[in-house]
Amino acid sequence: MTTMRHIKSTILIVIAGFLPSCQMYTPGGNPFTNGPDSAATYQSSEEFPKTVTLIDTRSGERLFVMEVPVGKKLVIDFVTDSGDNTVLTPDLMSWEVFSSNVAYGPLSNSMTVPNRWSRRIDVTMRDSSEYANPIVDRPLRVDEVNDQPDWWTAEGGKMDTSSPSNGYDP
Repeated sequence: MTTMRHIKSTILIVIAGFLPSCQMYTPGGNPFTNGPDSAATYQSSEEFPKTVTLIDTRSGERLFVMEVPVGKKLVIDFVTDSGDNTVLTPDLMSWEVFSSNVAYGPLSNSMTVPNRWSRRIDVTMRDSSEYANPIVDRPLRVDEVNDQPDWWTAEGGKMDTSSPSNGYDP
């Protein structure tokens, strides 16, 4: 009975150890499923804003260009033999732009692309630093006129904080 309990607890510990690393869309790839057939993630930050370009190496044509917005990441996955033309574009590229904190989600955009031997992905850094758009549901700032306490106004008002001179809270 105790041997079975040890086996079960060992299995649970191993599973619990692997769960935090099961994030599919991370820069550098998933440590368990990373390979040439796994999705690639390109994250753009304020310090390193990225532009991702897919090039047809047979003609030099730029098939796909995405300036990844700051604070977002582009996920690209190639599906072999799912394109609409078996000679020119035999593969299907699925892609999506996610927020930086999203670890997994569906790739809802797609286009047919050349096979892996006829395409190249170029990742470049844009020249200037950029800033991420502010979060729409962020807390309001206290320096906006309507959010200031009464004692900040010219008319004044009762200060609702303790006096630092007496050293005690009210």
